[in-house]
Amino acid sequence: MPRRPDRTRTTTRSTPSRPTVPARTTARTDRLRALRRQLARLTAAREAERERHTRQLQALRRAADRQLASMMSEIAALRHHEARLEVLTRLLAERDAALSAQAERIARLETLLQTPT
Repeated sequence: MPRRPDRTRTTTRSTPSRPTVPARTTARTDRLRALRRQLARLTAAREAERERHTRQLQALRRAADRQLASMMSEIAALRHHEARLEVLTRLLAERDAALSAQAERIARLETLLQTPT
């Protein structure tokens, strides 16, 4: 069998195994990463603010609905009292009419009693 030649390094490399990246490119990628992180933070903050605003808006709507329901209930109670007042006013007017009719009848009867026959 023939013998293979020795594979020993005869020269040493002074450069690293990967190619060097200029400092300007490294700074640019660092800045790009920082901007992406900032964008992610701002996007998350915007979403959190949007959710907070949605919850706040829903709470305000529920409060307005409760207030509206309370006002409607109060209006219904006032209408009930107004209807009751009208009924009582009518009954009082009827009673006053009946009392005045009786007073007139009594007065007529008293005049009949006082007149000599």
